[in-house]
Amino acid sequence: MNVEIAPVVERCLGARPASAEFLRRLGVAGIVDGLCPVREIAHFTHGQVIEVLVANWLSAPAPLVRVA
Repeated sequence: MNVEIAPVVERCLGARPASAEFLRRLGVAGIVDGLCPVREIAHFTHGQVIEVLVANWLSAPAPLVRVA
């Protein structure tokens, strides 16, 4: 009998998935992207970045420093 052990990673996501879904339903990224066009070389749109920052702030209200 061969037994294979797979590593398990546990992460506490908190309210981030719920707040991210709420922001998607509100269309925050679409609104921001409509007002602030993005260049072709960007990895993410302005709206996507705003959604991530707001979801993070709602789940863990702490100062964000050195956000690249």
